Amino acid sequence: MSDAPAIPCSAMEAAAVPGSRWTFAQWGIVVLAVVQLAWAVAGLIAEPTFDFGDGASTQRVLGVDFNGVHALSGFLLFLPAFYFALKPRWAVLYAIYVAVALLVTGIWAIFSTSPAGIFTFPNNGADAVLHITTGALFAIVATIQLGLDRQRAG
Repeated sequence: MSDAPAIPCSAMEAAAVPGSRWTFAQWGIVVLAVVQLAWAVAGLIAEPTFDFGDGASTQRVLGVDFNGVHALSGFLLFLPAFYFALKPRWAVLYAIYVAVALLVTGIWAIFSTSPAGIFTFPNNGADAVLHITTGALFAIVATIQLGLDRQRAG
């Protein structure tokens, strides 16, 4: 028999290190990223072209204009969520970063059907709503987690 101390766990529990539960922010960024990545995959399937500018072809997926460029930008923004979810502080910082990025690009999308001359959003209102809503959700995740942390510390 081993002299190593046993880690108590129930039959339904993984043998996790005590205290390794995920925070609200860690869960929040992963859930939001999964939804956005699924939407990006659907957009890539619907319109896989990587054309730029006003003449680029797009396909509406759940009301939002997509092509390969928009889908790729979604992958680049949301795939890192799985890495940043590894640490509670990283999850909050990632949520803040993504919230700012999406809010800024959402406001930009309100005023342009071709932001930066790269993306094509013929239906820019829907794209602005997607960006602003998703940005607000990430901001809410960060705000709730910061409140929980403050409550726990105080």
